[in-house]
Amino acid sequence: MMLIAIPNFGNRISPRFEYAESLQLISVEKDKIIKRETIKLIVHSNLERMNIIIGLKPDLIICDGITELSFEKIVESKIEIISWVNGTIEDILEKHLKGNLKSGKENKVTL
Repeated sequence: MMLIAIPNFGNRISPRFEYAESLQLISVEKDKIIKRETIKLIVHSNLERMNIIIGLKPDLIICDGITELSFEKIVESKIEIISWVNGTIEDILEKHLKGNLKSGKENKVTL
């Protein structure tokens, strides 16, 4: 079984990882969603948010914009991350389950 965490804003991926007020946890087995729950992230700091998310022990985090510091902390925690992805959670999950989801980071331009 795989546990996927997606910071959300309504039915879409939150545009900024560090400001998401909730997180969808999706349990997937054999490319099928078997359980889904939403967790409210009522926190006072990004460090607190990171500790909560890492404590949930997801196998994968799918998010849109994320700071380098948050990205590095997630990777150090041995959690796979696909970042700079946007759209509805359903569309993104469908792409991931079909093996068609890639990070959009290579498309970002830093000035």
